[in-house]
Amino acid sequence: MTPTRFGEIVATVGDANALRPELAVLPFWRDAKCTISLKFQDGKVFQEDCTQTAKTIAGKYIVFSMDSKYYKQTLHSIVGYDEKASAIRQWGLFGDTLIEATIVFDPVTRVSASTSHYGDGFMEISAGSCSGTEMTDHTVVYKDGVFFMTRDAKTMPIVKIRKVEQSAP
Repeated sequence: MTPTRFGEIVATVGDANALRPELAVLPFWRDAKCTISLKFQDGKVFQEDCTQTAKTIAGKYIVFSMDSKYYKQTLHSIVGYDEKASAIRQWGLFGDTLIEATIVFDPVTRVSASTSHYGDGFMEISAGSCSGTEMTDHTVVYKDGVFFMTRDAKTMPIVKIRKVEQSAP
């Protein structure tokens, strides 16, 4: 994945193609509410609630997008299956920095773990779990081997209730 390819995939219109089996087991909601809490090593805490949307691309990718008040931009991540590595990968782009994580997901226990290295000395270790109605992740971020912050995320699907008009008797 390159920053250019990342942008191309994010800009692609979503479709209804079936996801490849390795991705079909992952939690996926087209509309979700995310609560994110960042706790920095200096004691500062930031929390935000955002709406996340998701789309699938050619059965090969899931693209997640959310508007972040903290980062003052729309953040995108892409999940795909890397056949060469036989692993689920997740990519994000922050400025010009491409972030790549390798994810292990157990579809039976519905737990996940991931690691990533990026930028100038950053490393993340994440653990999470999910059900049909909620996904939680706890991430520890290090900079040059020193604790930098934690990030806790809770994602829940937004259930859209369709208003049914009743005709008068």
